[in-house]
Amino acid sequence: MPARIIAFVCLLMQANGLLAQNLQFDGLYSAPTGRMPEVSTAVHTYLRFYPDGVFFLQSVPSDNAQSVAEWFGRNKKYAQKGTYTMQGGELVMHLGNGGSMGSTSEDGQPAFLRGQVKDGRLELTDISDCSEYSYAFQSVQDTTVVKYNRYQPELRLPGAWKLQECLKDKKQQIVLTNADSTVIAICVMPGEALDVFVRERTDFENALAYYNWDARTLREESRMTVRKLSENREKAYICWQAKNGQNNMYFLFGTRGNLLYNCMIKAPDMPEQEKIDLLERVYEMNHL
Repeated sequence: MPARIIAFVCLLMQANGLLAQNLQFDGLYSAPTGRMPEVSTAVHTYLRFYPDGVFFLQSVPSDNAQSVAEWFGRNKKYAQKGTYTMQGGELVMHLGNGGSMGSTSEDGQPAFLRGQVKDGRLELTDISDCSEYSYAFQSVQDTTVVKYNRYQPELRLPGAWKLQECLKDKKQQIVLTNADSTVIAICVMPGEALDVFVRERTDFENALAYYNWDARTLREESRMTVRKLSENREKAYICWQAKNGQNNMYFLFGTRGNLLYNCMIKAPDMPEQEKIDLLERVYEMNHL
């Protein structure tokens, strides 16, 4: 490789390294950028950066960054996509047609933003109209969204998860894992798929029947020790543990109307209460 090209690549890597030190990737940058007069609501513009030079932008009438993060960003909905580079010590952001904070360039070309990170804030100028905005950084917990089945079109999980397996059997169980090697398996199915479901029962009664049936099966057939950990009658779910010499699994079984919900976690190094909290969080995120 010619020395000139090598030198250019080194300079580019140094610039990107400096940029990575300044920009933060584990949350959203947000700024109030307008109002909706008809409802007197402030509009906030959100930016999400990724280390590979990609960013996403969206303006919404919400100042709740965590709520926005559940649907905003890579592989999610309702976001404009762009790329960013470092040029002469300045952050240069390039959006496709659709513009930046509600504007587009006069000739219809892609819009540009320029700025720097100063004292933890991202100071940006919209080149199309010279408007200036100061973005504050807000750390958020990522949300993973995966397509599932006709009973539950999407599943949402807190944090970053990768699909490991999707079983095509009657239960249609989906298995995911994260960077800590935690395994989570989820199944949502109609109550009629199991004989223990009775339509005339309350949701909690069906959840309890589902738990009793599966717990008995694991005790008798797999020789596992079963322990009920907690229950919530109002939200109709039960948390429990099944354990033997080979496996230590934590479950949440719940019911909503005609749907049965089964979530299982394997995480040897995670404290028990954290497992229960995660099970309950997944259950609530999916409106179950």
